[in-house]
Amino acid sequence: TDTADTGGDYLCSINYVETEMANYLINVLYTQKGMEFTEPKTAEMLSKDKIQISVVESNNGGRGLARNVESQCSLMGNNTTTFRGLHQSHNKQVRIFNKSADVQNLTYVPKGWDRLWPNFYRDLTNYVKDGKNKHDDAPDCLTGTIEMRTSQPIDKKSIYDSVY
Repeated sequence: TDTADTGGDYLCSINYVETEMANYLINVLYTQKGMEFTEPKTAEMLSKDKIQISVVESNNGGRGLARNVESQCSLMGNNTTTFRGLHQSHNKQVRIFNKSADVQNLTYVPKGWDRLWPNFYRDLTNYVKDGKNKHDDAPDCLTGTIEMRTSQPIDKKSIYDSVY
C-alpha cells in the first residue's frame, strides 16, 4: 500500500499472491478519496482476500494509515494480516524504469482488469519513461510488489485458482 502524498495523488493498495513463477493480482484499491474511505476499504480488502502480509510505505503518513487499517482489521476479526512498514528513499522514476521488465514478466492480472480497476489500468498503461506523467502511483506501487518478492514464496495457490 502506498498512501496518497498530496490531494492529486492516488492511494494504491495491491493484493496479490506471490508464487515461484509470478505475482498474481487479486484486488486493487486505487482512489483519490480521503482517509475516511480508504482506511476501512483497505481493511475490508485485506480481510476479504485473507492477505497474510501487508506492507505499507511508511513515508508521508503511511504509518498512521497502517495503524488505523490494522485496528480496523482487528475489529473485523482479521487476525491473519501482519502489517509491516517500509521506508522508501530511492528515486521513484529510477525504480520504475529499472524494474519495468520484471513487472511485465512477473505480474499477471485477471481477465477484464481494465474494467475492474479502470483508473489503475489507465495510469499504468499510459505511463511513459520520458515525459510528465500526471500520475505515477500505479507503476510505483506495482514496482514495489516486484521489489518485495521473496526467494521462497509461501504457496497460496488455492487463493488465485478460483480467480483466474
